[in-house]
Amino acid sequence: MTVRIASATIHVVDTENNETATPTNFRRCPQCGQPTPNQLPECIHCGTRSLPFMVQTDQARAEERFIRAFISRGTPLTYAILIFNLIVYVLMAVAADGGVVSNLLSISGVDMGTLIAFGAKTNELIHQGEWFRLVTPIFIHIGWLHLASNSYVLWNIGPHVERLYGSARFMLLYLLTGVGGVIGSYLGHLSTNDPSVPSAGASGAIFGLLGVLAVFGYKYRRELPPAFRRAFGFGVLPMIGVNLLIGYTVPFIDNSAHIGGLIIGAVLALAVPYIAPGKERTTVWGLVMLAACIAVVTYSFARAYQKSAPYLAQRGRSDPRIVRNLIDKMNQANTAIVEALNAQAPDSPPDTRQQTLQQIIKAVNELDAAVAPDERTENIRRQLLQLMRKQQTNLRAATPPTAKSLSADIDAFNQINNQFREWVQTEGPKYGLRIKSGGRQ
Repeated sequence: MTVRIASATIHVVDTENNETATPTNFRRCPQCGQPTPNQLPECIHCGTRSLPFMVQTDQARAEERFIRAFISRGTPLTYAILIFNLIVYVLMAVAADGGVVSNLLSISGVDMGTLIAFGAKTNELIHQGEWFRLVTPIFIHIGWLHLASNSYVLWNIGPHVERLYGSARFMLLYLLTGVGGVIGSYLGHLSTNDPSVPSAGASGAIFGLLGVLAVFGYKYRRELPPAFRRAFGFGVLPMIGVNLLIGYTVPFIDNSAHIGGLIIGAVLALAVPYIAPGKERTTVWGLVMLAACIAVVTYSFARAYQKSAPYLAQRGRSDPRIVRNLIDKMNQANTAIVEALNAQAPDSPPDTRQQTLQQIIKAVNELDAAVAPDERTENIRRQLLQLMRKQQTNLRAATPPTAKSLSADIDAFNQINNQFREWVQTEGPKYGLRIKSGGRQ
């Protein structure tokens, strides 16, 4: 065996089979000048400790203390929000029209009357001064899949933000980013022709938390352990990008709410300092901040409850199947009225008038049993019934109506149809309705 020393690396060569063993890294001890293995903190000859190794050890211990302090912090507000969202969803299922179990398991969620009664956002109602709808939508979900997906993301992201900022600041961040998401949704729907479409969900606040983490990782990059720098900051950006892309490709996702929450979260992360590990977390100011946030949420839902009566009265009426049924009966009524007006012409044969009378009696009975989704369609339904009953009386009369009377009925019929057309244009999209060229849909 021969030993060759070159630089700071020792190679052991077996002269019998001429095979080289795995190299072992050495360093020269600054005290005695002898080679000693790099992986050992002390020189094997004189016992002097390595300064780089000591620095590395201190950094590892500091990172371990940071991680231990981070993990040991409780996250009660995240779980409280998750439970509160679930409670609100169950209460909506109980209050909505239909069975509780079917409402809970429905992907499409509860009827729109219940959704708006609990505080869902619509631009129209915010225009009317219902500002509490900037807060309540953050805690409302449209269906169990909507609730489950948002809860899963909040379960994974919320604890990180709450551990970094403390429960009070986390509640403030969650509430403000959620409001930012609702404002983003409001601005995104200003250019639409239907300001009454409801919007709800925690995704704006969740994107806000992602924005907080992204800016946090960059802002405190010099004092964070490497693992945290990789997880936060640029590590969050791919998640944000993928979810925004999904929001642009899926039609019913309100991506404007996501962008609003994301922007507010990024801005707040620049202004709100985090709580470094080892610092006191519970302060009087923090308790006041937490109480104020809870008070705002409580007040907002109390206002929603005060405004809920007219919307709860629409439960079941806003079912798209009921709306479709009403439209079918109104179309039948329109056909019957046109036939009745033609049958009242002076040259119309008596047997035609009798057949038309039976047709209009059937249309009156069916439209009378139909349910209108709101006050406007109920008013249109009543006007149509009144006009049909007048035609029913005319068809039974011995003498035909005058030309002036027929002209007035035709004008009334056209006015009713124009009212219904305007309703479809403004309210129809809520029920999947729209005006097609050449007719009503």
